[in-house]
Amino acid sequence: MKASKAEAGYTLMEMLVVILIFMTLLSWASFSILPMKEQNDKDLFLSQLQSDLYHIQSHSISHETPVTLTFYPSSNKYVARTITRQTVLIRELSPLIKISTNSLIDITFFPNGNTNRFGKVNFKMGDTILQLMFQIGQGRFYVQEY
Repeated sequence: MKASKAEAGYTLMEMLVVILIFMTLLSWASFSILPMKEQNDKDLFLSQLQSDLYHIQSHSISHETPVTLTFYPSSNKYVARTITRQTVLIRELSPLIKISTNSLIDITFFPNGNTNRFGKVNFKMGDTILQLMFQIGQGRFYVQEY
């Protein structure tokens, strides 16, 4: 029995063209997601850092004890401890983020919310440098991107 024209399937060439178009669209979508992932990683890091700093400051105020935040560039983490060496927070950073201190290794938050000094800490994410700056008085800080 001979197959009619209506029952014939797709040719190999038609299937290869469809697969080629599908793969092109798929690769385009995956390459457009990479920059978005890097931006999300940076935003997540900044959000976590600010949250940790507010937590340390509020812990110092509520427990009426100074809390010292120390940055460890060699082990890529920061640790907050009270004067009695009780650990308040340990945050190990992603391997994509590197701490490079310029003028500040540690900073102490006092029970009134103020800090003992001012200075900056740099974080490097790929080609981007994020600078955490502590201002004089009242424990204020901000982050700039270079």
